[in-house]
Amino acid sequence: MGIDTESARFLVSSKLSGVSFQRCATLGRQNYFLGNRETRNLLQSFGIDPQLHPKLLSAHRGFAEPFWEMLGTRELMTIDASDFEGASKVHDMNQPVPDEWKESFDAVCDVGTLEHIFNFPTAIRSCLTMIKPGGHFMAHTTANNYFGHGFYQFSPELFFRILSPKNGFQMERLVAVEYGPRRRWFEVTDPEIIRARVNLINAFPVLIFVRAKKIATVPVLVEPPQQSDYFQQWNSPPAGPVPGEARPAQKTNAKTGRFARAFLESAPRLARFLEAFTGSPLIRRWSFRNRQAFTRIRDKR
Repeated sequence: MGIDTESARFLVSSKLSGVSFQRCATLGRQNYFLGNRETRNLLQSFGIDPQLHPKLLSAHRGFAEPFWEMLGTRELMTIDASDFEGASKVHDMNQPVPDEWKESFDAVCDVGTLEHIFNFPTAIRSCLTMIKPGGHFMAHTTANNYFGHGFYQFSPELFFRILSPKNGFQMERLVAVEYGPRRRWFEVTDPEIIRARVNLINAFPVLIFVRAKKIATVPVLVEPPQQSDYFQQWNSPPAGPVPGEARPAQKTNAKTGRFARAFLESAPRLARFLEAFTGSPLIRRWSFRNRQAFTRIRDKR
């Protein structure tokens, strides 16, 4: 767990966008992975004088308290299931948090912990109940190509559905960051808006950065979220001029299905070989080239 160049940039950008970190809780005690030159470049790119934060320039390979202080944190609570890294509070997030923590923090930040917590619904519910109205939930967590890293790899859909007005939150940003030779950032569109799944197959690890604001105090996750495309199908009225008559798209799909079945029966090995290319980054809708789902961020702010 720790602050790297991209999560640092996202957090500084959030501070300058109005997020308060004055009373902050983090899942785990974070390390700080930036070198001094990277730190200076980061601060200067946001118009911050590095000389005003001398402790941060000495934090290389240490813990991240000077970084949180630079963000304006005056009271920091670090939570971990063990005291092996010196967290200020030992608490297993598989269990609900104490009542006295609820609505106590301006920001609750996960930087690489939620994917390691088996009882994720309990952990995310606790995170959201700890935030004051007007405060923010921030997350930096695993998406693609983190097989075996933790218990889970998360999808954008999960956070869009959880961080919704129904649960007292408004999503402000969800960014996918590709950790390839170039660190590429993409703003991710809510699948509910485009009425399609936001799928991705790619070659490099991808993290998702999340920022959501608490807009109301309501019971959290009383109803389990439903994936938006299923919810839309269940609630869409049947269309068509005659009840029971197949629509044009259904007729086309039926013809395609019959062709695919005939091809499979006549040349099964070739059919299965070609099938592998239907889920490939070569296809636009499975890649970051899907402009309906992903918008490239050139200025990482």
